[in-house]
Order: sequence, then structure tokens, then C-alpha cells
Amino acid sequence: MRPPRKLLALLLPLALLACGGGGGGGGGPTEPPPPQPGIVVTPATAPATGISIASGTGTNQSTLILEIRANSVSDLYGIAFDLRYPSGILQLVQASSGTFLGSATLQSVPGSGTGLLIVGLSKLGAVSGTNGSGVLMTLEFRAIAAGQGTFSFEQNSAVSSSGQAITNFGWSAGTVQVTR
Repeated sequence: MRPPRKLLALLLPLALLACGGGGGGGGGPTEPPPPQPGIVVTPATAPATGISIASGTGTNQSTLILEIRANSVSDLYGIAFDLRYPSGILQLVQASSGTFLGSATLQSVPGSGTGLLIVGLSKLGAVSGTNGSGVLMTLEFRAIAAGQGTFSFEQNSAVSSSGQAITNFGWSAGTVQVTR
């Protein structure tokens, strides 16, 4: 038995509506999720022997703990450097000695320009230098704005326990991205 033509004429438009009229299939492209708030440090390639930076334990969405690290050094007695940092996105809170040079003395003062920290870190007295790798110091920064910037070392020097400049010694910094 064949269905009446009136019934077919009525069902056909309903069937097309149920199918959504063909094509389309689900709207436009999916938007990427918004970036998560945080601070990401991207160190430059660390030198085989020398100083580099790294993000330290305690870094979170609003605080950056920046480690200044020694890499495969021999007879390191002290270092001095200027560190440029992106003051438009980070505010320096404090500087602290690390454990690598033992009870070394740390001096750090803001430079004459914004985004400049002048640092001296040294052992004292007639003691031997330190060999190996480890954290020389940490710098705590507070994120004050979103953006990205660069860390750079300037006026660098490293000395041995005999007071001589250490040669074949690299300095490697990196970049930072603050997302809010």
C-alpha cells in the first residue's frame, strides 16, 4: 500500500528541517582558550662554563624567582655584573645569596637607570674557589604588567681564588613572558 501523496508532501519539508537544511555542520572554528596567567622564563643556551639564568622554585602567577646559576666552573671565587631586566613588566623585590659559593657576601644595588641591578658576589679571605654547578643567587621579581622582555648581563667579570680573571667563561641570560 502506497502512502498518500499529501502525507509525502507534508513529511518531506519536515525531514529537511530535521536535517538542518544540509551543509553548515556546527558553526565556525573553535576559539583557542585564553592564555593562563603566569610568568615564563626562556633561558638562552647555557654556556658550557659560566653563568646562566633559570626560573626557580617558588615562581607563580605573580612572582618570578630568577636563579643566577654557575655551570661547570672551576675555582670560582667571585662574580660581578650588571643585570638589565624589563622594568615595565617586572619589579625587583629582593636579592638573596645562593648556596653554591658557601658563605659568600652579596652586594646588590639598583643602577642609575630603571631596570638595572648592579651585583657583586664573592667569598672572603684566603679560601679556595668552588668547582661545579649550582645556584649563586636568586632574584625575586613581582609581575606588574603583562608583556615580554629580555634579561641581559653587562659589565661581567668572574675571578678565581688567586684574584685572576677567569677566561673562557660565558654569560647567558634570556627572556621572560608575563601573562595576566
